[in-house]
Amino acid sequence: MADGGTHTGGRPSYEAAEELDRTVIAAATTAFMRAGYAGTSVEHIAKVIGCSKATIYRRYPSKKELFRAVVHERCQALVDILQVEPGSMANPMDAIKDMQRRLLDFLLVPETVETYRILIMDCQQFASITEDLDRAIEPLHERMKILLGKVLGWPDTSKNRAEIAMLEMSLRGLVTGWPLHQLLSGRRPFATDAAKNHFFEASWNVLESAVRVRIASGPPK
Repeated sequence: MADGGTHTGGRPSYEAAEELDRTVIAAATTAFMRAGYAGTSVEHIAKVIGCSKATIYRRYPSKKELFRAVVHERCQALVDILQVEPGSMANPMDAIKDMQRRLLDFLLVPETVETYRILIMDCQQFASITEDLDRAIEPLHERMKILLGKVLGWPDTSKNRAEIAMLEMSLRGLVTGWPLHQLLSGRRPFATDAAKNHFFEASWNVLESAVRVRIASGPPK
């Protein structure tokens, strides 16, 4: 791919620039996934794309900023995948189950696993990127907390909101914790789709039971 696409002079058109950005992020994602952060160079990415290093550096001043853009793209993909349809709020437990299932599927994607792995391996170097990730996915956690609040039916108080936030973290970890740990350890968590489905349904049954217990016990005293 040439630096400016089909544009023949001056700055590339908006469409060509957008296409080039998508190409750079896709190539960078593949490179980081295969070689890790340390093993990836901007020179290699430029060679794969067929552009100059300067073209990439004009968009991303450093390899770290390019990796930040890759993480942002992963976050945006997660946000898009977990969008809750307005009508689903009428049955919040179904909406929670749907979000949890899509979250599990997203975490099993190799690009997601390798992004997590890079962030964990050098958490100090990527502290600001990790903070960006947390901010990007916070609306998803808020949506889950709203759904849980509707299920529980507790009064809207600061104490109850804090309890719901703790419950949301615990329930999310129930579905995603073990598979993600297996993947980050280099092991395949599920041999078949049937095994994945069985794990999810078993986890969901525990999650649903826990929510029922909290409904019965009422808000924190």
